[in-house]
Amino acid sequence: MLSIAEIKRGLFSYEEASRGFVAVVKSAADLLKAAEKAKEANVKSFDCYSPCPIHGMDTAMGIHRSWIPVITFLGGLLGAVLGLSYITFIDVFNWPIIYGGKPYFSWPAYVPLLFELAIYFASFFTVFAVIGLGGLWKINRKPPVEGITSDVFAIWFGDATLQKADVERILSGLSVEIKEIQ
Repeated sequence: MLSIAEIKRGLFSYEEASRGFVAVVKSAADLLKAAEKAKEANVKSFDCYSPCPIHGMDTAMGIHRSWIPVITFLGGLLGAVLGLSYITFIDVFNWPIIYGGKPYFSWPAYVPLLFELAIYFASFFTVFAVIGLGGLWKINRKPPVEGITSDVFAIWFGDATLQKADVERILSGLSVEIKEIQ
């Protein structure tokens, strides 16, 4: 079981690297191998760029399951609970009226409203979680290599302790073109 401190450290541990190395590889399979080699070499800061999704890349990079589904569920639950508490307050305490012989709180009539509130809150929590956890408020970074979102597969090494020789040693066996970014 994770502690609260470990969860916070995992959620908000994003650091922007200003210098590093970019290795351009020829295919998606080579990028997957490069990510596995970087993970095995315990590189602290690396990222992979691909014009298409690559199956198994998150496992190869050591990325854990996202917190966004949990946040979405909690947002939906909060919406349903707030809606139910508001309806209960109005129908039972603030304005109790008997409609057609039904009790003050007849919950089946409110299921569609609670469902809509749950969806509404869950969607807002999801949008803000994606923006917050994904670091999308800092979109001013330039792409490290030309054509990185079109047809280039690349891996970024942002670890300050690495030298070009270390990157070459990590990616040995793959045909790569390594560039230093300042």
